[in-house]
Amino acid sequence: MVAQREWWFNEVNDNLLKGVVDDLDNPPRLCDAAIVDFLSRIPEARASFERVVPQMLPEEQERLFLVSRGRPYNLNTDPQIVEDQFQASQNKVGIHTTGPRGGGNWYPPPFEEPT
Repeated sequence: MVAQREWWFNEVNDNLLKGVVDDLDNPPRLCDAAIVDFLSRIPEARASFERVVPQMLPEEQERLFLVSRGRPYNLNTDPQIVEDQFQASQNKVGIHTTGPRGGGNWYPPPFEEPT
C-alpha cells in the first residue's frame, strides 16, 4: 500500500510551504500570493495546510498564519453559496436616478452663444 502524499509536498518530498522571509538559509518556496490562491480554490490544499503547518518551525508557522488569516479568501466549497455571494456582489452597484448618468430629472445647462 502506497502512503498518500500531502498536497503541499512535491515529487521529491520537499514541503513547498517551508521558508521564512529574509532568511537566506530557509527562503520561502512559494510566494504568499500563490499560497492564498491555492487555499482559496482547492479544498484538498486547505485540508493539507491544516495538517502540515502545526508540524513546521515556529517562524514558518507565524508566516503561514499571517498569510492564511491576513488575506481574505473564500473558503466556501458549496457551489451555490459561492454563486450567491458573486451575484450579491454584482447587485451592490449603485443605481443612478438623477445626474448625468441616470437621466431622471437632469437637464443640460442652457446653451450660451459665444461672444
